[in-house]
Amino acid sequence: MKKEVILVPKDKCPLDVLAEMGERTKNAWIFLDASAYNKLAESEGCKAYCKKNDNEKILLKWEATDEYPATAVFLEIPTSLGWGSIISIEAEDIAFTVAKADPEDIFFLKMAE
Repeated sequence: MKKEVILVPKDKCPLDVLAEMGERTKNAWIFLDASAYNKLAESEGCKAYCKKNDNEKILLKWEATDEYPATAVFLEIPTSLGWGSIISIEAEDIAFTVAKADPEDIFFLKMAE
């Protein structure tokens, strides 16, 4: 199993980086640090949904545009330790769908400073 920290350029969305990684993300665990999570949550068109009594997990959704497919990301909000895991992604352009029980790779995405 390979662990890799991926720096996301300031002008790029973490989801674009995952899409560019192609099949590498398919059998992986993916973690976001607070800066990458904030970039997603504050991006244009993002709608956030929380379940009652569950402040640790959130569903982020975007409607389809001319440039991007409809996307839904279910994840743990980064903790005080700085990392939250992506549980699932529904997007035509991202190979990762659901966190696997036995991943081949672990990716840690954080925004470049």
